[in-house]
Amino acid sequence: MISILLVDDELNFLEVTRMFLEKGRGIRVTPVTSAEVALEMLKTSTFDAIISDYAMPGINGIDFMKQVRAMGDDTPFIIITGRGREDVVIDALNFGADLYLQKSADPRSQFSDLVSRIRNMVSLRAGHREEQGRLALLSQAMDMIPGIVFGIEQGREDVFCCVSGGALPLTGTGPDGLMKRGGKAFQDLIVQEDRDRVHDTRRDALASGEGYCIRYQIRTADGKVKEVLEEGHVVSGASREWDLEGYILDSGRLCAGRHQAR
Repeated sequence: MISILLVDDELNFLEVTRMFLEKGRGIRVTPVTSAEVALEMLKTSTFDAIISDYAMPGINGIDFMKQVRAMGDDTPFIIITGRGREDVVIDALNFGADLYLQKSADPRSQFSDLVSRIRNMVSLRAGHREEQGRLALLSQAMDMIPGIVFGIEQGREDVFCCVSGGALPLTGTGPDGLMKRGGKAFQDLIVQEDRDRVHDTRRDALASGEGYCIRYQIRTADGKVKEVLEEGHVVSGASREWDLEGYILDSGRLCAGRHQAR
């Protein structure tokens, strides 16, 4: 059952839309007549999607969406606008709306494909949250040892989109310092003679869809050379935010730990 928060001050439009969306479609709609009421409701309730009219007394749809996003809520958000409001459409997309619709005199015709769009958005968002949660748990574990959990966007340069806190003990540089485009990047820490080999290994993994494992050397912020072990795999799915993900460990410590265990 998909839950939708529907916000509109026009009672007739609110009721017709609710009836159309709920009728035998596995959707439960909670209708409210103002953004103020909706914001109070979101403090204690969660929904799979939010649909809001733009032109409402008090808080309009765009400002409502901004407040929802400011709460850290990334629920798929659909803005409904009147005709001739291109400025509202641009603002809606700029400020994080997932979709916008223009009101018509026939809501049944207007929302003929809305149900499938909502299902797609909810499915993609659920996959994204699952992926983020899995990486967060792994990152928490890796923060306790000198190692990095990473997500990489592959291109001419390998850009780290996600770096865990273990980067600091491993490299001497914190996570933020390794994700800056055009600034210090993890690729810059790899010793010159190993850079092409590492990049090519990642590229080949992306092309083949197979996992990879590679050892190479990095130079830390204080000038020391360390051997590291990197293992990674391809991230699939339309909701992905990066191409490869995996971890990088201090190879020396890893070997020492194994010897001690014996």
